[in-house]
Amino acid sequence: MTACILLAGFVCGSAEQAPRLHIIQAAPAFVLSDQSGKNVALADLKGKVLIVGFIFTTCNGSCPATTSRMVLLQEELKRRGQWGKDVQLLSITLDPVRDTPQKLRSYMGLYDIDARGWSFLTGPAKQVKRVIADWGMWVKKAANEQLDHPSRVFLLDRRGRIREIYNLEFFRIPWVLEDIGSLLKE
Repeated sequence: MTACILLAGFVCGSAEQAPRLHIIQAAPAFVLSDQSGKNVALADLKGKVLIVGFIFTTCNGSCPATTSRMVLLQEELKRRGQWGKDVQLLSITLDPVRDTPQKLRSYMGLYDIDARGWSFLTGPAKQVKRVIADWGMWVKKAANEQLDHPSRVFLLDRRGRIREIYNLEFFRIPWVLEDIGSLLKE
């Protein structure tokens, strides 16, 4: 029976489709400040599918690649009429000391990011450090004022549950759009 569910996506002996994206865990709660200084709580975003990434604005490694892919996702969601309504993007800083709301706004301008559906979040260092740890992320100092960190992007369903965790290699726009589509149908 398990093989039927895993391989075909159907429960043996019925036409009932099993969920393609399993529930990993409830997303850890947080309250941080966005690029305009307004508080954003994860709980306030329930009802939307969320894409949550972790970056820092002075990164010369994976962060620009992650942000660029999220921009491509932004454009496709706009084309589909889902931007800011059904789907919201969040980027949480890994460097709250340098990534002030003003710095985050400047970074958004570099990528032509539309704040109607994408918020960049920061806060006091201690608070951001707790969020980073709660989400299973980590950050440590590296050479040339860079930070070493994993590249992960989280997909949350409308109920605030993590349903997928992408690394940069698997954060491919067609795949992410398919996953978003599955969650929007739930």
